[in-house]
Amino acid sequence: MKDESPDDVPKPVTPSLLDAFDLLRSHKDDEKVIGGIKIISQLQGNENEKDIQYALKRLVRSLGANTPELRTGYFATLVNLLMKVDQINVSQLFDLVKKELHASGASKSEVGDVSLGQILVCGAIFRSGLMLKCTDEEHKEIIQLLRTASSKKSYLSTVAYLILLDFVNELDEEQFSSIVWGNIKQEFKKDVKEHTLDSLYFLLVVNKKFPAKVKLRKLIGVAEVLCEDNIHDICEKLMTGIDFNSISHPVYKEISTEIATSPHLLLFWTEIDNQLTKHNRNRELASINILNTILLNINDNTAVIPDLISQNFFKLFLDWFKGLQMASKIRNKREDEDDHKIMIKKEKELLNTIAKALKGEGVNSKTRVETLKKLLFNPGEINFTDITGSTVVKSIMADLDASSVKKMAKLLKGVLLNTSKKALKGDNERNWYNNERTKAAELISSLVSHEAVKDDTEFKITYMKLLMCFGFFKIGGEENMSISSELSGSIKTYFYRCFTSRFSNVENLVAVLSSLNSFITSILEKEEVRAKLEKQFPKENMECREMLTEICQKIEEVESKSKVDNVFLILLYQLGLFLFSEPTHVKIATSSIKELKSCYEHYKKGKKKKNKSLTDEPEWIEVLVEVLLSILSVESSVLRSVVQCVFRLLGEYLTPSSIGQIVSVLDPESEANPLINDSDSDVDKDELENENSLSDQDSDENDVSDRNGGELKDEDDDSDSSLEDDDDDENMKTPEQLRLAVQKALGATAADTDTESIDADMIDEEEGRKLDDALAEAFKQFHQGKNKKSKKERKNKKALSDFRIRVLDLIDIYVEKDPALDICLGMVAPLTRCLELCIQDSQFSELENRLRKTLKNLTKLRKFSSDANVTIDILCDYLKAMVAKGARSHFLYQSLGDVITCFATFIIGCSQRISQSPKGPNYFAPMIEVFKDSMESFFLNRNCMLPIIFFHSILRTDWEGNLYLISVIIDNAFNKNVRQFRRNEGLELMVGFYRSLNRYKPTKPQIVNALQKLETKLSNAITSTLTADSEFEVKMNFITTLKKLLNTIRAYYENCKMKSILQYEPLLSSLQAVKCTIKSKNKKTNEVQSQQNNTKSKKKKNKRKLVPQANGNKEPAEKKPRKISTSNDE
Repeated sequence: MKDESPDDVPKPVTPSLLDAFDLLRSHKDDEKVIGGIKIISQLQGNENEKDIQYALKRLVRSLGANTPELRTGYFATLVNLLMKVDQINVSQLFDLVKKELHASGASKSEVGDVSLGQILVCGAIFRSGLMLKCTDEEHKEIIQLLRTASSKKSYLSTVAYLILLDFVNELDEEQFSSIVWGNIKQEFKKDVKEHTLDSLYFLLVVNKKFPAKVKLRKLIGVAEVLCEDNIHDICEKLMTGIDFNSISHPVYKEISTEIATSPHLLLFWTEIDNQLTKHNRNRELASINILNTILLNINDNTAVIPDLISQNFFKLFLDWFKGLQMASKIRNKREDEDDHKIMIKKEKELLNTIAKALKGEGVNSKTRVETLKKLLFNPGEINFTDITGSTVVKSIMADLDASSVKKMAKLLKGVLLNTSKKALKGDNERNWYNNERTKAAELISSLVSHEAVKDDTEFKITYMKLLMCFGFFKIGGEENMSISSELSGSIKTYFYRCFTSRFSNVENLVAVLSSLNSFITSILEKEEVRAKLEKQFPKENMECREMLTEICQKIEEVESKSKVDNVFLILLYQLGLFLFSEPTHVKIATSSIKELKSCYEHYKKGKKKKNKSLTDEPEWIEVLVEVLLSILSVESSVLRSVVQCVFRLLGEYLTPSSIGQIVSVLDPESEANPLINDSDSDVDKDELENENSLSDQDSDENDVSDRNGGELKDEDDDSDSSLEDDDDDENMKTPEQLRLAVQKALGATAADTDTESIDADMIDEEEGRKLDDALAEAFKQFHQGKNKKSKKERKNKKALSDFRIRVLDLIDIYVEKDPALDICLGMVAPLTRCLELCIQDSQFSELENRLRKTLKNLTKLRKFSSDANVTIDILCDYLKAMVAKGARSHFLYQSLGDVITCFATFIIGCSQRISQSPKGPNYFAPMIEVFKDSMESFFLNRNCMLPIIFFHSILRTDWEGNLYLISVIIDNAFNKNVRQFRRNEGLELMVGFYRSLNRYKPTKPQIVNALQKLETKLSNAITSTLTADSEFEVKMNFITTLKKLLNTIRAYYENCKMKSILQYEPLLSSLQAVKCTIKSKNKKTNEVQSQQNNTKSKKKKNKRKLVPQANGNKEPAEKKPRKISTSNDE
């Protein structure tokens, strides 16, 4: 409908009312609300009847507009108008509907708009409460208007029923019966087949709300809508003739919610499944929505969940995932297909709902197993996880009990051995494909590692032997059945994965490994198998295998095995399994087994000779640690978990030198660490080869160096490395190195402090040109160095980073159980140096994060097995070394701020716990001096890079040395030579100190007396420095922070119920006076500046040029903007 023309606007109508209607046309909701408020506020109490009539007429007419945004504002305004203005009645609305909302001679689209406008008028009557004030005749007319309008278009029926239900939900039973039900009851007296989705939904809702009034037996002939006889008709109605818009109809959710707790659920879902014989997006979406709602409301009826994964539904369900998978291969994973995007999103939501439903307390393991059968076998696929990309299978398997784990393992064993068959359409079957058998092996390995069977060694051994036959010996269930190399290699990987989970105890792990070793020995006795392995692996492997068996038998013969015996057994057995792995693992396993053999013999000899003589031979634990580091150099999650397992057993045997071996691998400055030097030499060699041979496109393959014992293989570095340009490029890789290069280019004028700088006026033209050339060369080399990073260099750095992360696992394990204090202190410096290296290279970001975590865990330690030989002087030396800036750049030192802070608090804690005796009154004096020097530097030295959080953390500790630091703070906070922002920070430090005292509440007399002396000193400083005669200048922030400090001190004494010696009121009053003085001073300064600016402005006005204009008059030229400078008080 079109809005009225200007000629139709009644003249007596208030003009402001017309303006308010323009706001209702706005696209912004806020403006619509403002317009509606203005209209209603003007009409409330308005005696001008024509205003009300005009507003009502325009609102009703605009409800028939063809723009939804326009209807929204007018509908909301009409509802509120009917609520606020009492003189409007239904008769007036009906008259306006007949005049303004009629469809005579209108097109089909206009008929729909007019009918929707009529429905909205009825909705406004309902929502405003006007319906409750009407007569019975008017009730009948309104309902009749709603019914008539809803019949004009099919989509209007849904709108009409939703509006009516919105009204019904606000009624009680009597009101519903007299106003609504009496006028529409006859329409619902028909069979379910004749109902529409809209009427069916209305019937379900009102029957649930008013069962006494809505008697279904009289209406549809049965006691409930979802009875057994109606299921077929209802399902057919739900799944037939639906479009994309009707999928979101509320009837689907209502029926699904009710059927979820009904005994007819399986019958209902069977009928739905029968409708899904072929692909139809809308039907499938409707079925997914139905099943999703059922699973969300299924409650106690969880046993039927496996049956809901029906044949037709799930086949079509998986087809969408398979189709998306093929499309991604062709279109490079572009999801341009809308159908796919919609379906995949909905299907993933359903899978999450299935997983959530099976997490319920009422779900038993039998239901979970049956669901897994449906997902993995029929109608699903065993590689269901790969097809869908979901974790629902993993989630369900995690909740299985021991018996269910064994059932699933037995089913998967049938797939692996090909004794069961894959069911196809109809009664057809086929053998399992190799990729499906591989997936079965993967699932078996996860079941072997399941928490429910962690103590069942027999189960683990049985299925690990099965995987071993396929992976190691290429034989299946029958010895004559051969296995392809591809299948064997994949299954071997999953066999090793069985060891990634922790065993409940060491004995179980040893028992499993021993049984597997015996099984290998028995298999190797068969000539066919042995001959096959001898062709695949060198003779050295078999000899190493025999040596391993021999030494393990000796260890097994020991009656009462110690932890060390178990460590050797675990390592030997585990490495023995890797003799049948890939060449890299075989090499490391062979060398490690030989070293472990000699190490164990050394251990046994040392055990017999308790009083051992001094020799040059290393301790057995040092050799063992070297072997562990060698094993860690291989990228294998299995070997990593094995090393972690045995290292936990070695905790009590570790010595400082053995820990030093581990730390040296992480220390970039350690000569004992060959990783950096070898890596660098390899990189240099690789870069040189790339320059000399342009045709060598695959240098990575030609120059890969083998690892042995955690070291890269030594190579002769005799190549010509004297090319200075190449060396410079290699060295110019970090901002820190760029800074050094720039400093070198600037020469002696590049000072490290801000007290000196280059005076450009003192440089002649020739020197300036040389300086430009030097700087340009430095930046050029920097960028060339960045761009010339080879693939091999990045690969080596990644390998080095991953290796060091694995080594950090050992540090974390050692720190877990009360380590020795001296060893912990010795770790901090190497770890910090390693962290510095990582900060300067973004490729080590992962290692950097791990190092920070390890250092923070280390500094949180509060209990140590031993603190012998650690004195307060030693702690002070460590503290000085950490706090000192040294050769670090500003950027590097600031990046280490959190580590330095944590270490400082750690040192304070250690000083309070070490058993040094005697602890005299000056025990903490050396450490206090270190902190006092740092505090003085913080206030007075512009180059001090210590962050303020460093001192905040120290002052929060319960340590008597803080009292001395507070004295230093008071001296500097009221020192006129200290920069203003540092004074403010000093006051903030004191605020933090007193807040921390609220936690500790010290009661010792000497501490209380010391606090009183400090407060006396603070009071004297305030009164002496803030007097009128003082030259001490402050800003408002200082006064504000000082007031906060005094209030914090007062709160502390009030919480402790102690008396303070500070006179708070006089001090706060004096601060207020200082505040007023500062304001007055600032005001005078501003006035002087304003006068000076005005004077300058007048002088400039006199010099203005007059520009002749076209009319002959002369006017001043356009005024140019000018800057006004203001000065700040120091």
